[in-house]
Amino acid sequence: MYKKNDLVVYRRDVCKVVDKVKSDMTGEQCYILQPYNQMDGSVRMQVPVSNKGGHLRDVLTREEVSNLIKNVPNIELLEDKPANMKSQYVALLKEDKLEDLIRIIKTSYQRKKVRADSHKKLAAIDGEYLEKAERYLFTELAVAMEMNYEECKDYFIKQILKSKKKTVKK
Repeated sequence: MYKKNDLVVYRRDVCKVVDKVKSDMTGEQCYILQPYNQMDGSVRMQVPVSNKGGHLRDVLTREEVSNLIKNVPNIELLEDKPANMKSQYVALLKEDKLEDLIRIIKTSYQRKKVRADSHKKLAAIDGEYLEKAERYLFTELAVAMEMNYEECKDYFIKQILKSKKKTVKK
């Protein structure tokens, strides 16, 4: 059970629990969530406490962020099939694993590199889903690490590069 002012993740968005009420429609207890990036109160969501859909979870801890970063080299790229990249990206965004966001990011960066080597621009579909995946990933990690978005993104990239250097030296 969450309490008022707890930070949670609901369908990939970091949210603050602002209240708990009884639903007028269903009669069940519901959390009132406010997306973290819209703290002006303009958007609020009502989510059943029972969390039947399983889309509500805790924000990662610092230790979990550290373990996630250590695991990045082991996260595989998506199969590079230009005809169905969008469907692969969409499917991963529907899941709730941060590793799926990293798969999108890694795949997009790899595809960007290949296209750049061929003097081509980043495919629009890669750019769109790269932006979404980074926004979801780094927003949650920033909250977990108590950093702002840009600091968190820089930290994440530095940690990945540092681990690559260690791997190369071995």
